Amino acid sequence: MDYKLLSNEILSKLLKADDEIAFKEIYSRYWKLLFQTAYYRLGSKETAKELVQNVFLNLWEKRNVLIIDKLENYLQITIKNRVINYIETSIVQRKYQEHVVSSYDDRTMETESTVQYNELYFALEKALSELPVKTREVFQLSRFEKLSVKEIAIQMNLSEKAVEYHITSSLKALRFKLKDFMVACFILGSYHNF
Repeated sequence: MDYKLLSNEILSKLLKADDEIAFKEIYSRYWKLLFQTAYYRLGSKETAKELVQNVFLNLWEKRNVLIIDKLENYLQITIKNRVINYIETSIVQRKYQEHVVSSYDDRTMETESTVQYNELYFALEKALSELPVKTREVFQLSRFEKLSVKEIAIQMNLSEKAVEYHITSSLKALRFKLKDFMVACFILGSYHNF
């Protein structure tokens, strides 16, 4: 019997009866058509081949339970569905990867900022500890507690000129000692404290 002369309807019945030669005829008859359909939509030969192979593998594995009225229509619909599923899965994977990369970048930036902030904080603490006591107190009242020159003068029993001197002196010393951190200060928005 020449299987090439058989109709799709007969080939489908033979396939259901576990006829491997019928399956091979269906494969050789429709492989190229299904490949072209998949390749046209995907633009990838490897992916198109893989999807077509999966269609035929599924056809053989489920041959006993499949109800196929029109073989060509069944195969065309099946490959189109495989292509759609592949595209949808690819989109979901890409979005997930973008999310992971974005989250990683955000966490990395947060970690780097935290490290820089901590380094700056400890450098500032060290630089402040090296200032004369009165200069350090004036600086802290001015920059951390936001007191005016007049308020500091009253609180510390100093002239306003003396307070201005201590502020100027402390700023000059801190700028020198923290010059390597000035970029970090700008990034972290802390420069205005100096």
